[in-house]
Amino acid sequence: MRRALFSLVLVLTACSNPSGSDTALCGPAGRLRVGLVGAQEGRASSAAALVSDQDQFRLRELLTASSRCEVQLEPVLSPEQARLRLQQGEWDLAFLPPGLTALALEQDGGYGLVRQLGRRQNSRSQLLVRQTSPYRDRADLRGARLGLLPRGSLTGFYLPLFNLHGLTFSQVRYALSYAELMRQLRAGEVDVIAWDGALPLGPADVRVLHEDGHGIPLGALALRQPLLQADYKSFLAQLDQNVSQLPASLGYATGAIPDLQNLQELRAIVSNVESWSLPRAGEAYAVYGRKQAEAEGGES
Repeated sequence: MRRALFSLVLVLTACSNPSGSDTALCGPAGRLRVGLVGAQEGRASSAAALVSDQDQFRLRELLTASSRCEVQLEPVLSPEQARLRLQQGEWDLAFLPPGLTALALEQDGGYGLVRQLGRRQNSRSQLLVRQTSPYRDRADLRGARLGLLPRGSLTGFYLPLFNLHGLTFSQVRYALSYAELMRQLRAGEVDVIAWDGALPLGPADVRVLHEDGHGIPLGALALRQPLLQADYKSFLAQLDQNVSQLPASLGYATGAIPDLQNLQELRAIVSNVESWSLPRAGEAYAVYGRKQAEAEGGES
């Protein structure tokens, strides 16, 4: 009964909005495929933990009422899976963290950013080692075992590799969350891991070997170009008016347009790293490839 009442309220709100449009905002398949990755990658350990069933229901109902279209909601925990969907243009709309936001802008004729996601934190891409590790500098890491988040993560993949350019590792391992990377480090399964500086380190048995100097931008709500060329303003107006029905973890910012200027340098880094021969799980890896001068300016 509560779900039915909630759906009715959303529909009545959409229909009574004087600025609304009678035009449905659908993808080419006649429905709206929505990617849900969220603004804070690497925090959840399962797809179910990314967004609760109740929040998924409320989000789907709101998007359905706002778009006047059948909504297919696709929560994805792995940024690599999300990266492939973006590259193939499978999502009509997507809630993205910073790394995938930069990647979405790199797709030719692909996506535009319409709303800001996330909240300001002291986020930095870091490299962590155990407190007792002999490694003191990035150059010492030659032959080490490296732990990363999957491809698509800014703090967990693109920036760490960019800062490790020129080194060769004996093995690369992946994890879907920073918590799992930390477990691997403490268990001695890897020698160094990627980390987000906004997360607490916990016990003093690990230390920061290197911190990247780039500020991490916020994530974004992205729309595919065909939807941007349609009448999507009333759709956004409905989301803005019903922001309390959106999952709080998304950090949806009413009326806030993503700052493209802050993304430009990171777009260059993502483009650089994407052009490299990238690491496979369990294999040795040499971090080499083109590294354009405009992308080097923020390295520390």
